[in-house]
Amino acid sequence: MKKNNTILMFISSLLIVFAVIFLFLFILNVIKNKNKHASVTFSALQNKIKEKEKIIGSKEKIIEIQALNDSIASHFVNTNEIDKFVGYLENMSTFTGSELVVNGIEIPPKMGDIISFKISVLGDFNEVMKTLNLLENIPYQITITQIYLNKKINSPIQSDTTKKIEPEISKWQMDISFNVLSIK
Repeated sequence: MKKNNTILMFISSLLIVFAVIFLFLFILNVIKNKNKHASVTFSALQNKIKEKEKIIGSKEKIIEIQALNDSIASHFVNTNEIDKFVGYLENMSTFTGSELVVNGIEIPPKMGDIISFKISVLGDFNEVMKTLNLLENIPYQITITQIYLNKKINSPIQSDTTKKIEPEISKWQMDISFNVLSIK
């Protein structure tokens, strides 16, 4: 009976060892599968993070490009908004104190990306030169084609009561022709 008991213990020990080995292999396989799943999930998460970074980078680039496009467009006159540019020109006279009049606007048919302007400026010499300086430095792409500057000579003013001749402030007139690059 001792032999039977020993054999029974041996068999039960073997079954327990096999069960432990089987359990160990099962747990090892489960851990291996979980690691594989975690690795795949982590890899997919990294890909999603990279895609999100690319999208954010693309949005920033789009914003930069839009800002650059707006900046470039601000150097050109839109042919549909010529009245805004004319208003801008006429407002220059408030800064200089001169009288500025837009005499002509022409869009040459052969050159659709250029608008020709003719303006007259009237004021004292400093006001006229300030206007010319402002015109040369406006934030639009212009090419001055012609400047005609002359001094307007008027007869002196006589006062009826005192019979004195009062000197008149000399006025200067400047006619400017220039081209502005435009966009449609």
